[in-house]
Amino acid sequence: MCSCPAMGERMAPEAPINVANRLLAKLPAKDLARLSRHLEPVTLSHRQVLSKPDTPIEHVYFPDRGMVSLVQSLSDGAQIEVGVTGREGFVGVAVLLGAATSPIEAMVQIPGSGLRMKAAALREQVQLSKPLSALLHRYAQALQVQISQTAACNGRHVVQERLARWLLTARDRADSDELPLNHEFLSMMLGTRRVGVTLALGTFKAAGIIRNTHGRVTILDRENLEDAACECYRSVKEQFRLLL
Repeated sequence: MCSCPAMGERMAPEAPINVANRLLAKLPAKDLARLSRHLEPVTLSHRQVLSKPDTPIEHVYFPDRGMVSLVQSLSDGAQIEVGVTGREGFVGVAVLLGAATSPIEAMVQIPGSGLRMKAAALREQVQLSKPLSALLHRYAQALQVQISQTAACNGRHVVQERLARWLLTARDRADSDELPLNHEFLSMMLGTRRVGVTLALGTFKAAGIIRNTHGRVTILDRENLEDAACECYRSVKEQFRLLL
């Protein structure tokens, strides 16, 4: 009897699939092959909204380049970043946890690319693959640590420390020392006044740690930038290392 796949059914690739997203890269080959049937490549454009607050989440995203900000909006129109995702994770944790919506907006802050799949397909694949389920749940825990640490950081640390942490976090995901960031955006992400960000950037620039031009920040001295950052950067990085 022929064991060929039915017409229209995609065969799992025999060779390993090369992916840049670190979560997907950790999957066993057979689990990744099965998952790949549902993945499609996408471009992640600057300020592209991947999911809106309190709106059904249709897709989840696995970035391989760039950075996505998780943004909480307040009733007065203000927005503040509560977490970030790059190629170390995926966008759409709410789907993994059984929710159809989230109050958090996911917006691309550093353009790049990635893979996406339908939310319904992810729910199905998590049921079929224990390695996938375990890996994504460990990432969900790591993201929760990041969000909790960010809340503590915003409440206790000065703008200069928080800015250093944020620049390092963005650098790790952008794979470039040159970051497309302006003062207004940074003040929104850090939940602080623009003048405070301007002063902090000026301090780093005078010390030769960064170069700051219109709409761009270039890191020149990572070692000293790490020294200027609060404990939160190292703490979150260590938790991601332990969990993932």
